[in-house]
Order: sequence, then structure tokens, then C-alpha cells
Amino acid sequence: MTTTTLDTSSKETTIVIALISAMLVWGSSWISGKIIADMAPSQVTVFYRISLAALSMLPTLYFMQKFKLIELRYSNKALLWSLPAGVLMAVYNQFFFVGLVDGLPGKGGMLVTTTNPVFTFMLSFLIFRMTLSTKQILGLVFGLIGGLLMIEVWRFNAAEIFASGNAFFLLASITWAALTLISKQGTKFSDFLTFSTLMYLWATLLSYIFAYKYEPLTNITSYSSTYWYHMLYLSIIVISIATTIFFLATQKLGANRSSSFIFIVPVTAMGLSVWYFAEQLSLAVSVGGGFALCAVYLLNQPAKSKQD
Repeated sequence: MTTTTLDTSSKETTIVIALISAMLVWGSSWISGKIIADMAPSQVTVFYRISLAALSMLPTLYFMQKFKLIELRYSNKALLWSLPAGVLMAVYNQFFFVGLVDGLPGKGGMLVTTTNPVFTFMLSFLIFRMTLSTKQILGLVFGLIGGLLMIEVWRFNAAEIFASGNAFFLLASITWAALTLISKQGTKFSDFLTFSTLMYLWATLLSYIFAYKYEPLTNITSYSSTYWYHMLYLSIIVISIATTIFFLATQKLGANRSSSFIFIVPVTAMGLSVWYFAEQLSLAVSVGGGFALCAVYLLNQPAKSKQD
């Protein structure tokens, strides 16, 4: 094994560890999202969340440039790709927070994380004609089974399952899959930090249009300190750091591999809900978590085609 191969393997391992850490943060964000979902209109929450994330990226870019920690790159093509990415980022958050209010109680958000890798692989197949290996197909099946077990789908009647809120979760999942593929293309023309910042800025502008009627800029003080505590976590830690790491992984590992790690999110959220909300962990939910983790392993097995 050559030194170059060792260096590449070491860098990939570092990215995978960072990506797993980001998925753990995403899982913890469900607690904050659930707590503040009813404290403000979803449009306002999304605007605050994305705008704070965009603002927090600016000093990050400055220090990265000043101390030359990362080589920042920019091109007009990156700006062009960041626009649809920003639109999808804003729309995804709108769908997700509306779903939190109107979807399956408690566990509805798992619909996003357990269907997102499936949609990402499907879009890759349709757009890039990527061929799936038998292990990857099995991984997608394991992930879906794990998701159904974790939300204990048999406990809900047909009206709850097909409620409009759950449709928003599915739309959020499809939107994020498309965003993942677009960011993969966009980061070919820019470093991941610059691209993420541009994307968040576009998303902020669109989110403000949705939130305009609620006067979010003049009503900042009308929300409680609890709301802002969780909002700062959701924006700076979850979006600025964890989500940006996800886009780095998408750039380095590919859209499909990075999205497969999203199956870790509901497992983390499930464990933290047991701790924070004292929810009971049933055997079915535990088995579902095991299926989800197996899915991550299987989906990271090489496909027949190198195209991603």
C-alpha cells in the first residue's frame, strides 16, 4: 500500500468520523425542534434558524481565510448552483417544521430520515444511471424496515398515517435528496464552506418572504428565552456545523454514501428521547434501530458502477 493510498484512507476515515458526529448532532436536534415547534409560526422559526446559520458562517469564513486553514474557492458557477440549493434548503425546512406540527405525534420526523437515503439513491439511479449492488438494495430495504419498526407504524390508524403533516415529511425527504445531489455538483466549483454560506444566504432571503407577514425582524423579543436557546443550537450547531459537515462529506464521499449515514439520525433521536422525554424503548423500536445501523453498513459497500 502506497503512502498516497494511506493518506487517502486516513482522510476518508476522518470525514466518516466527522459525518457520524454530525448525524449524532442531527439526532439531538429533534428534541430542540420538538420543544419549539409550537412556540412560533413555522415560517418564522425557519427564517430565524437559517439566517442565524448564515450569519455564523461569515466569521468562520474569515478565520479560515485569515489563518489559511482551508483554501477557499469561488466561481460564478458555484453562485449559480447555490441558488437552487438555497431554495431547496428553505423549502425543506418549511416542510419539516409544518410536519412537526401536523404529522405523526413524536415519531413522524423519522419518516424524513428513513426515506431520504432511499430517495437519494432513486434520484441517482434516474439521473446518473447508477447501478446498485445487491448489498445496497438490501441496505435500503433494511433501512425502510428499521424506520417502520422505530415509528411502530402498526400503532397508528390510516387517518393518522395519511395525514397531511406526514405528506410534508415525505416532501421534505424528497427535497433533501435533491439538495444533496445539487450540492454535490455545486461543490465542484467552490469549497464546501463558501458554497454552504451562499446556499444559506439564498435560503435566508426566501425564508424571509415566507415569514414576512409575521414581522420577524420587529418581533424578535416576543419569543421566550427557551425558544432562543434552542434556536441558537438549531442554527449554529446543527446547521452551521453539522449540516456543513454533511455537505463536505457529500463532496468527498459522494451523495449516496453521505446520505446513507442519515439512518443514524433516528437511532440517535430515539435514544435521546428515552433519556430526555422518558419514553419507553420497546423491543420493536430497538430492533428497528439495529436494522437502520445495518443499512448504513450495507449502503457503504461499493456499487457496480463508480458513477455517483
